[in-house]
Amino acid sequence: MFENLLAPWRAKYRTVVASIVCYAIAGIAGTVALAFGLAALYSWLSRLFDPIIASLIIAGGFLVIAIIPIVILRSISKREERRVAEAAARARATQWVSPATLSLGLQAARMLSKNKGLAAGAVGALLLGLLASRMMPSGEEPSTDEPAE
Repeated sequence: MFENLLAPWRAKYRTVVASIVCYAIAGIAGTVALAFGLAALYSWLSRLFDPIIASLIIAGGFLVIAIIPIVILRSISKREERRVAEAAARARATQWVSPATLSLGLQAARMLSKNKGLAAGAVGALLLGLLASRMMPSGEEPSTDEPAE
């Protein structure tokens, strides 16, 4: 009974083990091939140039190969940061249009309509806050001379 239930799992296990062994052998063979290719390149370059120059040429090639992924990663992260910033700007622009905010505003207006002085103060505070947020540079927090605790 359990044999029928375990048969697919055994087949997957055998496939995974075979894949690991095959990839390990291919990786080792590829590394050895790369090492011999580099030795042949060094040998050829050392006949054309001085051996130190040949070593420096190969090192420069590997340096270029090492820099390429870093440049690609930096461009991807900048693109992602730009996308997140644009999404945040869109969210800030539409936050006042949400039904929850409008409903809260209507409730506040009903409550403040009974007390005119409180309503005028709230509107003044809202306008002052809006003016202050417009005057601040975007994306920067106000700086203070004291360290945060």
